[in-house]
Amino acid sequence: MQIRQVSAALDHKLAQLDKKLKQLEQEQRETPSPTLNQDIEALQQVREKLQKSKALAWRAHELQDQNDEAKRARQRLIGLSLCAVSLLGTAILLFLALV
Repeated sequence: MQIRQVSAALDHKLAQLDKKLKQLEQEQRETPSPTLNQDIEALQQVREKLQKSKALAWRAHELQDQNDEAKRARQRLIGLSLCAVSLLGTAILLFLALV
């Protein structure tokens, strides 16, 4: 799953959760109940965890991108080094062939 898909799924869940929270808070205002308070608190905790999960997923994605960029930089350096060695070897062979 791509990070954008994960993020969109979490956003969708957060929207559903916010809708449910508003509904429960409205019910709580109309008819106070200890069970509604517990439900609201539980949903708020779930909401916080979903937000943390989303932030964590984006951070993991950023770290992976940084790691991939470091790998590509190493590969470029190795490639350029191999080209330099090949050019040096070719120059030496040409020199020996002409002498």
